[in-house]
Parts: sequence; structure tokens; C-alpha cells
Amino acid sequence: MFEICTGDPLECREDCLVIGLQQVPKKFDGLLEKLDNRFDGELTELVKSGDLSAHAGSLSVIHTLGKLPVNRLLFIGLGNPKEIRKEHLKRMFGKAVKHILKMRWATAAVFLDTFCAGTINGEEAAQLLGEAAPMAAYQFAGYKRQPNIPEVQLEKVAVYIRAAGKKPTENVPNVHSRVAGKAETQLENADHVSGPGRPENVEHVSTNGKAGAQPIQNANPHWGAAGKAEGRLRNAEQASAAGKTEGRLGNAKHVNAPRKAKGRPGNAEHVNVAGEAEIRPENIGHAGAAGKAKGRPVKNASLQTGTYRNTDLPGETVGTALHRGYVFGKGVNTARTLVNTPVNIWTPVRLAEYAASLAEKYAFEVEILKKTEMEKLGMGAILAAAGESKEPPNMIVLRHAGEREWGNVLALVGTGAVIDGCTPGANVGMAGAAAILGAMEVVGERKPAKNVVAVLPVTGNRINGTTGGVPANDGQGKMPVETGTVITSMNSKTIEVRDTGASGLLMLADAVTYAKQYGANQIVDVATLTMDVVSALGRDKTGAVANCDAFFERVLESAKEAGEFIWRFPVTEADIENVRSSKIADLNGWPGSEGRVIENGAFIGAFAEDTPWVHLEMSGTALTGKETDLGPAGATGVMVRTLAVLAEKMAEQD
Repeated sequence: MFEICTGDPLECREDCLVIGLQQVPKKFDGLLEKLDNRFDGELTELVKSGDLSAHAGSLSVIHTLGKLPVNRLLFIGLGNPKEIRKEHLKRMFGKAVKHILKMRWATAAVFLDTFCAGTINGEEAAQLLGEAAPMAAYQFAGYKRQPNIPEVQLEKVAVYIRAAGKKPTENVPNVHSRVAGKAETQLENADHVSGPGRPENVEHVSTNGKAGAQPIQNANPHWGAAGKAEGRLRNAEQASAAGKTEGRLGNAKHVNAPRKAKGRPGNAEHVNVAGEAEIRPENIGHAGAAGKAKGRPVKNASLQTGTYRNTDLPGETVGTALHRGYVFGKGVNTARTLVNTPVNIWTPVRLAEYAASLAEKYAFEVEILKKTEMEKLGMGAILAAAGESKEPPNMIVLRHAGEREWGNVLALVGTGAVIDGCTPGANVGMAGAAAILGAMEVVGERKPAKNVVAVLPVTGNRINGTTGGVPANDGQGKMPVETGTVITSMNSKTIEVRDTGASGLLMLADAVTYAKQYGANQIVDVATLTMDVVSALGRDKTGAVANCDAFFERVLESAKEAGEFIWRFPVTEADIENVRSSKIADLNGWPGSEGRVIENGAFIGAFAEDTPWVHLEMSGTALTGKETDLGPAGATGVMVRTLAVLAEKMAEQD
């Protein structure tokens, strides 16, 4: 998808050239002075009239009418450079991608230097672009019939990292990229659905500095929800002696094939960074203006300012940043698809199959506990949560051994409560497990030198039963369960079940305990347990509860880098005592309706015990009801990036 170019962006031949505009009172200078001269000063007049605006969030399209090899100039207003932040810039990239897809343009170029504004350097801008592209392009087609319109995808994004006048760098290092494939696919056969878009082993290969790439190596078929792979190379075999790749097409067409840049001035050297282009552009909403973005005229506004900086980075550095961002964006999309898929599709068995496919691809160790094994281990809590579900529960474990010795382990725990039936929105109960799987996809691609274990309790949620109960010393989870029942968890703590809707707490009780069995030194759990967090924090902040200040600060630092806001709630001795308030069991499964986020955290903390631990309550942030510059309404994939960044930062710092 991405190609790094070091020539003059004004000589590119893509469908559009994306340029960032800063809102400052300076005259044209540098490269964009040359651009204005090619238009005989007309761009200056457009700025004065407000038809070409640097106002933050504005989008303007100018047709070149043969004055440049590129067909169009797509200007994105960045606003005041002193106010530009990374999340703001990522949204601007997302807005540009959405417009490109809406207009059905197959190729685009980005003049990266014009986005190096304020405190943002070239490497950061490249990562933000790489992350925004797949996130903004994401769509979940669902099961609706699609119109018979030829599919057009964004096949190539040429990223220019040098100002005009500089010669292309000789022998730019090749950047290999194993990135996720489509995490979003059209589901066409509800009876034969295996999982969301399984990431392929995509590796673009270029030889001898040629401006192209060979077909992907060792490509796997798309492990899609409908069991079919659209436009993928299957069984590709590389000819090692000839230095070229030959493969058989396993489908009717091969989309997203890398294209050589033939005869493009200033583009003699480029390196393929990421895999295939994003999803089909049909029905993708556009958050900004489609054509002229009318804005307030900016007095003496310019396109090129003194705050612009040349990226002045080698292609390998920019390529690495693009690839990292792209992998993060694809991990988010994987989590989105898992949550967006109807709950009658994502049964515990099928989710376990998908986790096993990730393990096969990324060489994770995998363990999937079945009901009989849970009974032997005394996991009465998760068995109680499963109740009389049509399918038995699973405890899924993925282990990434990033170090030679298994120790200093980061455990990621996420709930997968799959409601039986097709209740609208009920799949949000598995947002925790989806976030963990998306983060593990990033871990598999990035391979941080950190031991990471993912523990996913997955059940159908049918705790509401008829009559009956479970003796406190049983631990077998014989169902049905009703209020007033006492169950025994894996660590032998007994729990009085006062609320049959508290299945997520029961699942986490055994999952946190089992993570400790894998030697967890730090634990982060993510779940959607209560909507009370929305009343306190709104829908743009994830709530947190922790038992260790130092570890929480590390999670908070990672969240800030990822651009995901979290806020910590306090837990007092009174909260801990309230969790222990049951007169017939060790713990009260529902201490009350007041302060639910805090009480839930105190309950889970009873199983984390002395292990540094953070609970993330994402009921408010897991779904959005409106389209944004970085994706459609629906699942957000929140916390994927925070968890992936945490693993990488701990690998660097520990």
C-alpha cells in the first residue's frame, strides 16, 4: 500500500497529492512557492477568497488541469501549528483517506514534509499516516446485499519524504512488512462463518532497488467470516534462484497487486512498506466537504511556512514508522470486526478457532480449556457465568515468548461474554476479548522482547436459569444459577451470586487466577461490565481501577501515547469491605448499585491480590453511535493500541 519516494512530489502521477496547510501569516516560500508559480499565483487568490483554507479540518480539492502530472491536489487544513497534536493530525489523515475512497481514486501521494508541523516530526507523522489509513478505510459490510458496482480500492499511497530539488536517495533499504490483511469482510453465509479477516503473512519483496514489488510471499488464504478469500494470492511460491516471485491466483482476481512506478519523475526509488490496500470504498461516508471546503479567509495565509520541516529521515526509518502505524490500525480493525459481528456468529467455539489461527500464524503457544478441564481445575465462577448456554465455555490462552526465559510476564485478560441469540448490541460483551486479540495481532507482527500471555474467558451468557443452585463446596459450576447461589472460584474463594447479570465479574475471577498460574507479574484486564461508567466519564474516556500506582502510571503513559484517554477511580478500604460483606460467602458478587465501576474493580482486585493489576472498564468507549474521521459508527477497537504500546514499552524499559 505505501511506497516511500524521495523525489519531487509535484512530479508524481497519482490520482491526487495530499498537502497539509498551516494557518499562519507568512508568504509562500519553499516548495509550495513553486507550486503556486505553476498555477500563476492562482493558489494565493484562492487562499484570500477562502476557497482554499488552512482552517483546522477543512478539505479542499484543486484540479491541476494539466499544469502538473498529478490529477488533483487535496489540501487538508491543519490550523495553528502551535495547536496541532498527534490525535488531531491522525484525524486529518483519516479525513483525507475517506475522501479519496469516496471519490474512488485508486492511488494517492502524500507530501509528508507539509505535515511535520508544530512538535510533530517526520517519524511521528509517518506512523500517524500508517495508522489512520486502515482505520479510516474500515467498513463492516455485514449481511446486506452489495450493489453491483466495480470495486475500487486505494492500491497505493506514495509517501514523499524529501523536498524538491534533492536527488532521489540511492539504494533506499528495502522495508519488509508482514501486515494484517482485511480485518473486515463481507459476511455472506451466516451458517458457514469461521471468523473475521484473518491476517495473512504479507511480505512485499523488491529487488535491486526497483520501484515495484513482487506478488506476496507465503500468502495464506483470507480466513474470512464467510469462509472465502476475496482477491488473495494463494500458495504463492518464490523462485529463489531467479529472484522473482511466481504464484497461482486462488480467486477470480488479484486485487491490491503492487504496481511498478514506470517513468515517474523523482520516483526512481521507493520501498513497499505495508501490505494490501484497504476495504472496498462503496458507501463510505465523508466527514468533510466533498469539493471546496469553504472557510473563513485567512489574512495573509500561506501554504508553506517557516514551521514546516523537511523530514530529513532515511527511507528505512519512515518505512518502519509507516509499518508500525499500519499494524496498529489493522489490529484495531480486527477488534472492530469481532465486536461488530452478530453474536450468533461469534460462538465460543468459533472464537477459539480464530484464536488458534492467530497462534499458528504468529507462533504463539495456545491452550484452549474445555468445560471438562475447567471442572477439574475448579473454575466454578466461569462455569456459573456460562450457565445453560447452548455452547460450552472456553478459556483461551495465547502465549508470546518474547524473551529466552519465561519470566516477568505481562498478562492481558479480556472477557468474551457472547449472549445467546441475536440481541442488538449484545456483542459488546466480548469487546474485552476482541481488544486482547487485536493487541496480540500487533504483538505477533511487532514481536516485542516481552513475555506476554493473553487469557480470554469466553462463554455464552445464560446465567439466568430456572431453579436450583450450586453448593459452596462444589466448584463444578452445575447450572442453572439464580440469585442467592454460592459458587466456588478457582482460587477457592466462595462468591455469593446476588445479581445474575454479573457474569463478567465471574469470568474475570477465574481468568485472573489462571493468568497468575502462567506466572503473571503484571495484569491488565479489559471488560464491559457496567454502563455506569458513562454517567461518570462520558463516552470518550475509559475508566480504570488499580492496586499499584507505579504499574498504573505505565498503563497511563501507554494510553497517552496511543491517544486513548483513561481515568482512574479510587478504591478505599470501605469499598474492599463492601465486597466482603456477604454473610454466607467470602465475597459478595454484587455489592450494590452505587459506585459500580469501583465496586467491580474491588471485586476483581480480590483475585489479583498482591500482583500489580489494572482494570479497564470500556463500556462507554467500546461502541460509538456516530461516524468519525477514523471509522464508521459501531465498534471502536478501543484499548488495542494502549495494550500493544504497553507491551512494547515494557520490552524497551524492563
